[in-house]
Amino acid sequence: MQDIVYFSVDVEASGPVPGLYNLVSIGAVPVGEAGGRWQPEDDRFYVELQPIGGRFDPEAMAVHGIPRERLETGGAPAELAMRSLSGFVEGRARRGPARAVFVGHNVGFDWSYISYYYALFGLPNPFGYKALDIKSLAMGRLSIGWFETSKEILETLLPSVPRQDAAQAHRADYDALYQAHILCALLNLPDRPGGRSGGLTGGRPRGREGKRA
Repeated sequence: MQDIVYFSVDVEASGPVPGLYNLVSIGAVPVGEAGGRWQPEDDRFYVELQPIGGRFDPEAMAVHGIPRERLETGGAPAELAMRSLSGFVEGRARRGPARAVFVGHNVGFDWSYISYYYALFGLPNPFGYKALDIKSLAMGRLSIGWFETSKEILETLLPSVPRQDAAQAHRADYDALYQAHILCALLNLPDRPGGRSGGLTGGRPRGREGKRA
């Protein structure tokens, strides 16, 4: 039985690091296996968050284009947003049943904000300590270097990935879905002779991560 579900997660923020800056928006798309192929599922998650008092870097705000005033008046309270993300992840994981794995591109940025906000509000992180970096996965699956793992390059190396829509890029919901397509293309590559399955279907937990799953 399948025991893993990936969640492609993208965040937009008001600056480079949590604590000093605000989490602006979160997008998430579950990725599951059906008929031996990984594919994005139909469920989607998206939320914009009220600021919690951090700074606003003009260049970072220009990337996603969401005005500070819109977040202050129409964003969800940050704790409620994180609880909603947990409900989305845990609800999908229970249907498996499956363990949830966080996926990002570049995962260090997205994970830092999500992990910080869960800790800030004293909430359990539904992903535990399980995070997968698409860039690192691409390095191994395609035998390429770090600087060849941009989305623009990966879409040329992976024909099944749809072309990126520049008009929607840097919307967290769109980016999460686009990253999900890249993840699936990498997971669905044929296995190398003598290598382990590229599907990364999980297996029994071991060691520290298994205890915190």
